[in-house]
Amino acid sequence: MPVPSQMPIRHFPRGLRARIRVAYAVAWEAIVETHAAQAHQFIGEFASRTSPLEALELYFAVVPVPEAMQEPVRTRTLATLELDDLPIRSPLPTLRGWRLLRLDLAIKVLRFRRAYHERTLTLARMVGARAAEAVTATHVNNAHAFAELLEGYLPVERAVEEYLRAFYLPLGAGQVVLQRVKAALAGSHLAAEYAQPRLVDPELMGPDPESNLRTPPQSGRRSSPSVASA
Repeated sequence: MPVPSQMPIRHFPRGLRARIRVAYAVAWEAIVETHAAQAHQFIGEFASRTSPLEALELYFAVVPVPEAMQEPVRTRTLATLELDDLPIRSPLPTLRGWRLLRLDLAIKVLRFRRAYHERTLTLARMVGARAAEAVTATHVNNAHAFAELLEGYLPVERAVEEYLRAFYLPLGAGQVVLQRVKAALAGSHLAAEYAQPRLVDPELMGPDPESNLRTPPQSGRRSSPSVASA
């Protein structure tokens, strides 16, 4: 994903380019802020299992953060981290002294550590899914604002597609964003459509099909003249 200053805008009207550039920058900052907030929470939730720096790298492993965003997210997360407020890390079992000579105890400790790390990764993936949902919600808000910015120039679907293309969203996530934006805008677009007067060229209107029912049919026979009496 390119940074906002590198996102393509030349195919937009000249009068909209500055606004679109600003919209890209605002959207970028919102996504970075969402990732930083989720990563901050992630570190706190895993502080008893791993160190803050390891937890942050684990966040990047389970949450799809674009490479161009990783350093800003890392910097913002660490800058707001209060190390003294984090839970104390739980110690893992270790062997000391003569227990180091017990092969059965060494195998038992290795199995425990392996299961512990596997459980940590499983939990991280679950929490990562929650973080990905928060990021998707931010993309929906961004795409919603982008569609409103381009209203009158592009239909909703095309405007959202431009946003998804600029931020390199995968197909599955992009479909979710598009669906939610269309659902959010459906009511306002229907209201605007029905608020406009319905103007139809009379020449395009055919004959009223009910007119034949209102006008009695004319008989094909003419009345014969009356015969004069002799």
